[in-house]
Amino acid sequence: MKLFVNLLAGALLAGAGMAQAADMTVGIEGLKNANGQVLVAVFDRAADFLKQPVRVAAVTAQQGKVRVSIAGLPAGDYALSVFQDENGNGKLDKNVIGMPVEPYGFSNDAAGSFGPPSFQDAAVRLADTGGSATITLR
Repeated sequence: MKLFVNLLAGALLAGAGMAQAADMTVGIEGLKNANGQVLVAVFDRAADFLKQPVRVAAVTAQQGKVRVSIAGLPAGDYALSVFQDENGNGKLDKNVIGMPVEPYGFSNDAAGSFGPPSFQDAAVRLADTGGSATITLR
């Protein structure tokens, strides 16, 4: 019986530290055409921003706006990077000087001076109950 009580207590304590999963709804606005897909990358750490997403999602492009739901994220701060892959090659195309030629955007509609914004500028808070973000493509 003592072993059972210890196992039960351990299971309860282990569960207490687990983060509750929440859903984030992302509205992407400013699509000028319905070509290709809209790709969303979700980052949870500054060190991984624009390098190693914790989640990715895709939705067929529609002129105007689209909505993507990302399920099962622990509550916390996230930065999102979005682009419309108009030609379907799976990457953000850039010109010879490195400027994007496909529509793109970041959470908080953050913008960097000469390059992408920082994780902190793009970070949005996701509560235990879920949340939403709206991104306007440029």
